[in-house]
Parts: sequence; C-alpha cells; structure tokens
Amino acid sequence: MDTNSKQIRGRLARFGRTVIGFARRMTRDEGGASAVFFAVALLMLTPMTLGLVDVYISTTQRGQLQDALDTATLYAARSSATTTAEIDSIGDAALIANLVLPEGESIVESNFVLDGVKIVSTAAITPPGISPQIWNQQNLRATSEVVRNSNHVEVALVLDTTGSMGGQKLTDMKTAAKDLVDIVVQDTQTPYYSKMAIVPYASAVNVGSSSLASTLRGSAPTGTATTPTKKTYQFTKSGGGTTTLNITNCVTERTGAQANTDTAPGVALLGRHYASSCGSASIVPLSTSKSALKTKIDSFTATGVTAGHIGLAWGWYMVSPNFGDLWPSASNRPAAYGTNELLKVVILMTDGEFNTAYCNGVNAKNSTNSDVKINCDATNGTAFTQAQALCDNMKAKDVIIYTVGFALGGDPNAVAIMNQCATDAKHVYLPSSGAALKDAFKAIGQDINSLRLAK
Repeated sequence: MDTNSKQIRGRLARFGRTVIGFARRMTRDEGGASAVFFAVALLMLTPMTLGLVDVYISTTQRGQLQDALDTATLYAARSSATTTAEIDSIGDAALIANLVLPEGESIVESNFVLDGVKIVSTAAITPPGISPQIWNQQNLRATSEVVRNSNHVEVALVLDTTGSMGGQKLTDMKTAAKDLVDIVVQDTQTPYYSKMAIVPYASAVNVGSSSLASTLRGSAPTGTATTPTKKTYQFTKSGGGTTTLNITNCVTERTGAQANTDTAPGVALLGRHYASSCGSASIVPLSTSKSALKTKIDSFTATGVTAGHIGLAWGWYMVSPNFGDLWPSASNRPAAYGTNELLKVVILMTDGEFNTAYCNGVNAKNSTNSDVKINCDATNGTAFTQAQALCDNMKAKDVIIYTVGFALGGDPNAVAIMNQCATDAKHVYLPSSGAALKDAFKAIGQDINSLRLAK
C-alpha cells in the first residue's frame, strides 16, 4: 500500500473511533432528546461509513495485489526455468519483492504453474479490517497469465547402435535417450511446437523401405553387375578374389560437389549400400509423439561397424527443409531455414572411432573395421574428414550441434571430432558411465529448453 493510502486509512480509522466515542458520550447525556437522537443516528451511520472505507481500501489493495502478481508472473515467464517447481520459486520471490502490505496483513496464497508455454498464477492476501467486527470479509484474490516468448524446436537425435554398444551401454543409452525425449518434446504443441527425429546408425543408415531407398539413391534393377548398378553387386575384395553382395535398404554417402551438403536428393542422389545386412534400426522423421519415439529407441539392437558421418548427415537431413518432400505428412517436414522463432538442433552420440567409409557403396579398402572391403579407397575420404565437412556446413546454416562421446576411452580421433563438430565447447559432453550419459542428455535437454524459451 502506498503512503497516501496508509494516511487515508489512518485518518478514517481515527475519525471512526472519534465518532463512536462522541456518540457514546451523547447517549450518556440525559439533558436533551435531540442529543440522544443524534447519538443514535451516529451509532447507526458510523459502521456503514467504516464499511465503505473498507470497500475503498479493499479495492485499492486488490489492485495493488494484481499489479504485483502481473509483475511477478512476467518475471517468472522471462526466466529460463523449465519446471513448475522452478517457476513457482521464482514467482513467489518476485511477488514478495513487489507487494508492500500494511502491518497486520499477509500473503496467504501464492502459486505459479507452468502450463506449456504459459505461466498461470494465483495469489491471495488477508483483507483490511477497519471494522472486522461487523463485516466478515474474504481474502483478496488475484490471477494472472503470461504466454512465454518461445521458439519452435526441431531436434534430430543421432544414436550409435553399433556392435560396440552391446550390453549395458545400449541399455544406458536407451534410458538416457528416452529421458531426453520427455524433456524436449512438450505435451502442449501450440502455439509453439517441439519435434524430435531419431537417427540410429551403424555401418550406414536404414531408411526403412525399399521404395524410399530407391527415391534417395535411384532404383536398382534386378540382376547382378560388376558395377554398382543392379540389386546385386560383384566386386574385387581388397585382399584379392571376388565376392557378391546384395543391395540393402540402407544408404551411404553421396559423391561429387554435393557430398557434404543437404542438397535435395532429387538433385544429387545418395549412395547405395551393398552388404550382408543393413545393420541398424530404421529412422523416424520429426514427430511430436513421445510414445512412437520411445518405442523406436526400445527396438534398438547393437550390431555392425561405425559410419558416424552417415548418421551425422542424416541428423542434418531430418531438420533440413530440402529433404522435407520425403515425408508424406506435413507434421514430419522441417520448416524452412530462417523461419522466425525456430531452432534446428542435431545431437550426435557415439562410443568410438568412425571406422567405416565407402567406395561404390561397399565398405572401402581404407576403412579400419574388419568387415569385407572392396579394392578401392573411400571416394570422399575418411569418415572423420567427411564428418568435419558436414559439421562445418551445418553450422553455416545455423544448425546447433551437440556432441556426446560415450565412454570413448581417450580415443584421440573420436575426442577430436566431438570437439571439432560441436557448436562450441559448451556443447560437448564426454560421459564415461551410464549415469553420466543420463546426466549429459538431461543437461542437453534443459539447454534446448532454455534456448526454446529465450527471447
């Protein structure tokens, strides 16, 4: 309450007490009927007058409560807090700081709730009481609501499902990844959406269907050829002799000028994949369905070698508008680059060295894995060289990149690409245990939410 209100209240209270005292004295004066009548009238009118004063004071204080609550709610909304508990703590402190109450009155209720991108608050204070013996007044209440400044979020989670991820490591990754889904994908999708795509990778990336694979890399007619043009490819192995492999539903690097860009596949086709198997679970485009994303994560098995650069490329493709036409549903399609209030994010997770690159759609001679290799080196260079080029080009499009090196064991190449690829040092995580991996994914999710709620 401001100084003027306090002064008015004090004067009115003193006036009321004076009038009541005067009236009582008049009733004791037996010298005149008119004095008695006047005193009785005063006794009847004074409580009504004080009641009107209470109404005035209540209206003034309710307005001050509303102003203070609006200010506190706006302050909480502008914070980077992402849970109701955090919002409530910030809002309570701001309300106390902004609301000055007269002596004897207090805040009896203060609640700030995070509801999607809104902060909804309620507060109550005890009423004024110049004449509490006559009027049993209710607490004074106010409510407020603020829509937070926010951003749409498109996140691609790129996960290592190679053979080295078997056992407890895969279990730990599944737990951490599902927690991340819950943090990033919001229950309320209006007025701002938050979507996530899943890209599991091993020796390549499985796009899920032969029809989509054909769209991406061009159709492969039935038959066998000694060039990579048919569904079956016969080639010379790096150690001599020939072997034959079938095409899979996985895709590999594209070659040429668009090798490390996100140019649409209709302009530059992706590479084919000839192997004994595809070696990874299939991708999930951008989705708001937590259950679908977590079901896919639960389906992962650990198998195959590590083509981390291909997983990384597909992380980019999932948030690239140039690949949007691949998806039949508009809800799966990324928005255009430069869209207002939009964040595009790629999270790359690996447990070790990128040891696989391709020549003619087959594991290249200079790959460092132990699988069957073709007798030619990788067309685009090593997996690490390609990964670095992809990261540079992504960052040039303002894609935010987080890297997570899980139990790398000091592998210098893997540590180097984690540091070189990320947006900056603050976006690099090198957890050495399952608990640390869970903490890393939680920290990334909270950071994404902080960016989502940034002005």
